[in-house]
Parts: sequence; structure tokens; C-alpha cells
Amino acid sequence: MRKFRALGTLLLLLICTAATASSLPFINDDYPKALATAKQRHEIGRLLEAYRGAVNFYVRSLWQHPGALDKRTLARLPAERTRLQSMQKDQALRQALAMASSTRRSAKALGVPAQCPHFKGMAVLCHGVTLEPGRGSFDLVVRLSTLRPRERITIPTRKTRVLNNWLSRPGARLIRGCALSEKALVVWVEFPEPQARESGDVIGIDVGISKLIATSEAQAIGTQWWQLSARVRRRRPGSRGKRRACIARDHSINHAVKQLPWQRLSAIGFEDLNGLKRGKSRRRGKIFRIAAAPWTYRRVRQRVECLALENRVLPVAVDPRGTSRTCPACGKDDRRNRKGEVFRCIACDHKGDADFIGAQNVLTKTLAALGRVLSPGQKMLAHH
Repeated sequence: MRKFRALGTLLLLLICTAATASSLPFINDDYPKALATAKQRHEIGRLLEAYRGAVNFYVRSLWQHPGALDKRTLARLPAERTRLQSMQKDQALRQALAMASSTRRSAKALGVPAQCPHFKGMAVLCHGVTLEPGRGSFDLVVRLSTLRPRERITIPTRKTRVLNNWLSRPGARLIRGCALSEKALVVWVEFPEPQARESGDVIGIDVGISKLIATSEAQAIGTQWWQLSARVRRRRPGSRGKRRACIARDHSINHAVKQLPWQRLSAIGFEDLNGLKRGKSRRRGKIFRIAAAPWTYRRVRQRVECLALENRVLPVAVDPRGTSRTCPACGKDDRRNRKGEVFRCIACDHKGDADFIGAQNVLTKTLAALGRVLSPGQKMLAHH
């Protein structure tokens, strides 16, 4: 599990479980194993319950009366109504402010009424967390402040191979703080942002529902994506089957993105899509929304950006307008050019797979953004 932040380069890595490894069915060699006693799990549960309650209190308050990260807004939650310490209250307000503002921005971008969100995710703790070297097989120790003053939880854990890989980079170091849930604990690694490669190939990709990834080099990745999406849709919400299907879907996304030719790329282009599941097109009816429900474009994009940074490849987000209906041979932009998965230009009769055509148009826009032009080989590929 990885995520990047804007300050320098911050990498979010799943490094330890707050429960015993045997109780988590998704634990494998890529995940670490932590040792947490029943008492520690109980204390973590109490901390999360109080923290989520404080975040939701602040979110409801901010939804009605705007506030800021100051003493006046903090005082809206009296000390007698929460078990959190002052530093934990401060962090809960930070998370509530970010949650309220991002929800309003998303609703505005989608053109829908904003609804007060409810927080039930991971607690982001920047204070009261200490990371120390461990001993023996448990090579990292995480110490957390609890709801009781001057009392801490000590959790020995093992670093993952992914974490060790990032820590081996020049200038990499662990950042104080963590994100916490009942089953996982996440830490940050800071390292200097690597420079993009000066030479290499440039490709465009089209992310879709029938083919998860189609490249401008006519490579289809994730052709079984439709079956995985159907499995997610069939499972009952909140059931174990639903969770297993979502985990399989996420693993499939990771596997598909890793199959891109990262070692020879200098830049990769993709569409900057928003409002996919709603859309403004009247033709996007119930059937489309049902098919798109398990489709997590944002997760695919996050994985692409993550691996691009890891491999020193420049990610380029381009305007998606016209990529699926523009002919790469003559430039004719017409909705009638595409019918389902088949592309046929009404002007020059150029034919091809609609997803590959879209990826070629993404490549053209990517090269334009980079100030380059199509090479002879790329032109031949676009016309065949």
C-alpha cells in the first residue's frame, strides 16, 4: 500500500499489522508480521473509537459553521466529551478540515449537492508516535501514545521487502508519525525526488472496462478485468466475499500496471478523467453505471504514478476530450467514428481497436505536452 504526498516525496507504506498475522487472510510474503497482544489491540480499538468520534464531531461542526486550525475551533469539542489527549484532538481537527474541504471540492467538480461525510478510516497520527530500531527478527519497534497520559503501546514488527527497498535509496529515512487502523499500521518514508530519465520511449495508455490497460503499442493488459468486475458486483455489500473480491481486484490492478515496460520508458501519458461514474452524457445510463461501479480508475492512476516515480518515468496527465473518437490517421473528430470496441473513421475509413486508437491519441497529446513529435515508427503504428 503506497501513496505519495506533495512535500518533497513521501511514500506511504504498509509495514505492520495491529492484529496477529494469523487473523488476517490477506497476509503474505509482501506484508510484514507484527506482534500485538490482546491488551494492545484493545487499547488501539479504544483509541480509534475516540479518534473517529472526534473527527466526525468536527466534520459535522465544520459542515454547519466553517472553522480553521485554531484554538477556537478546537474548543468546540470540550475536554469532558472526548477521551483524546490535546495532541490527538489537534490531529483529529486537521483530518476533519481536510475531509470537509475535499468533499465539497469533489461535489462541486461532479456538479452534485455536497453531503456531510462520515469518517471511518485510518487515524493519521503525527504526534505521540516513535519509530525505533528493533532487535532480532523484529527489526522495527513502533511506540504509540494511548488515551491515558504517559502510557504507550509498544509494537515490535518486521520491515517488508518493499520498505527495505525504499529505505536503501540514498537520502531515504522514516518520518515520525503513522496511520492506524484495527488491522494495519502505516508509516512514511521520505527521500529526495529522483530525476526523470533523459532518454527512453514514450507511450500512451487508455484505461478501460473491457481491457484494463491498452497501450499505444497495441498491447492489451488485464483482458480478464470484466470477469473480476462482475465478481465484485455479484457479492453482497459488507460480506467477506465482497472483501475478497475487492482484494483480488486490487491485486489484479497492481499486477497489470507492473506489466508496463517501465525499464525502457522516459514518460507515460494517461487521461485526466473525472466524474466517470456519473458523467454528463445522457447516454450513460444504468447499465453503464453498474458496469463502472467496480472500476477504480483512481487506483489504476495511483499505481501508474507510483511506479513511474519508482522507475524515474515522467507521468503526464492529458485532456481526455476526443481521445476515443478522433482518427489518428486524418484527425477527424466525430462521435460516429466509434461503435463499441470498434473504431472506423467516417472520413478516411481507418479501422482499428477503439481502445488502442484511444491510447494512440493519448500518446499524441503526451508528446505535444512534452514538446515532441511522433517518430517514424510511431507514425507507422498509428496508421496500421
